Amino acid sequence: MNNIPLLLTGVTGLTGSLLLHKLVKADFHSQILCLVRPTSNRDSIEALDLNLNFFIGDSAATKTWEQLLEKYSPATIIHIASIRHIPIILNSFQGVGQHPRLIIIGTTGIYSKYNQYSKDYKAIEEQLTQYPGQYCLLRPTMIYGSHRDKNLHKLIKFCDRYGFFPVFGSGQCLLQPIHADDLAKAILHVLQRPTIQGTYDLSGGSIVTFRELLAIVEKQLGKPVRPIYIPLRVGVWSATIAEKVLGTKSPVRREQILRLQEDKAYSHNAAQRDLDFFPRSLEVGLQQEVELMHSKGVL
Repeated sequence: MNNIPLLLTGVTGLTGSLLLHKLVKADFHSQILCLVRPTSNRDSIEALDLNLNFFIGDSAATKTWEQLLEKYSPATIIHIASIRHIPIILNSFQGVGQHPRLIIIGTTGIYSKYNQYSKDYKAIEEQLTQYPGQYCLLRPTMIYGSHRDKNLHKLIKFCDRYGFFPVFGSGQCLLQPIHADDLAKAILHVLQRPTIQGTYDLSGGSIVTFRELLAIVEKQLGKPVRPIYIPLRVGVWSATIAEKVLGTKSPVRREQILRLQEDKAYSHNAAQRDLDFFPRSLEVGLQQEVELMHSKGVL
C-alpha cells in the first residue's frame, strides 16, 4: 500500500481546478492523487506544475473506493465532488480500517425546506459526527465566478441575450453567493492548518435581494435588464405542468421557484475568525465574471 499525502475529488470542476492553481502558487510539490472519471477532461490540469497522479473511477461507487484504498493510504482527502457520496466513502474507510483527515465541501442547501436533498444532507452530516477521524466540513452558498459555474452564468447569459429576466414572486428574497475562488482559498487555508476541524458556513461578501442582483448584472453588462414579475402561484403552477410534460428538459422546476422565495444569507463570522475568510463583494465578483465571459466569447 502506498502512502500519499493528499487525495482530491472533483479536480476537473470549477472549484477543484481553482484549488489546484492555488496549490501551484503555494509551492505544493507533494504527491497529489486525483480521483477522476474516465470521461473527465484533464488537459488543463495536467499541464500544472504539480506532482499529479490519477486514479480512474467514480467517487459515488463503492468499488472505486475499495480499489483505491487497497492501493493507497491517503493522509488527507479533499472531497469536492457531491457530499451525497460521503456515506459510501465512510463505509469504505470502515471496511479497511483507514481514517484519513477529511475536508468536505457540503452546502448551505441543508437549511432549505424545499431542497429535495436537504434531508439527505442532514443525515450525512449526522453520520460525519460519528467519524473517528478528523474532518472539516465547509458549506458554501450558491457558487459563481466563471462561465463554468452552474448558477449565475446562465442568468447573465439570459440577461445579455434577451434584456429581461423573469422574477417569481416579489424578488425580495436574500442571496449571498460565494465566488468559487474564495471557496478554493478557504479550502487551501484548511489544508494548510491541520488543527482546523468542525463545520463552517461560507457565504459571499454581499447580501442582496434578487432584484438587486439583477441591477448589478445590468450594471456590469452595460445594458438594460428588465425584471418581469410573475405571480408566485402562476410560476409554481406553470413549472409543475412543464415538469409533467417535459420532465428533465423543463427549463424551470417547481423546486427552483420555491427555493427562490427563501432567504439564503448566512453568516460566515466563524470562518472569518478561524479561516481568515474575507470574500469579495458580489459587485466585484460579477464584474470579474462578466469580463471573463467576454474574454471567452461566451457573451
